[in-house]
Amino acid sequence: MKKFQIAQSAILALMFASTAQAEVYDGVLQSSGVRSRTEVDAEAAAVAQKEDPYREAASSRVIAPLGYSKSRDTVNAEAVKEAHSANQNLTGKAYYRDAIPSQYVNQPRQVNAAK
Repeated sequence: MKKFQIAQSAILALMFASTAQAEVYDGVLQSSGVRSRTEVDAEAAAVAQKEDPYREAASSRVIAPLGYSKSRDTVNAEAVKEAHSANQNLTGKAYYRDAIPSQYVNQPRQVNAAK
């Protein structure tokens, strides 16, 4: 009985070994044609100029921000003026009943922005 099982397993092993075949490797990339380096560079430059469809918010339908109406110098002057004003850091939390005293509310200090 034991010899029969060994012979049977040997026959099955030979059957499986005879049907096993290796696959033919043709490579990963198949080239469809030959182009010169200048043609590829020109195509790459054209694709690089196109809008990226995979960028962030490409499909979100969010409108791009509009330009600013103030000049950079105007915004800078306003920022300097606010940074030097006496009441820039006042909050109601620092005063009784969360109310800023009237002497601090409408008295911004006049500062020359050219310092």
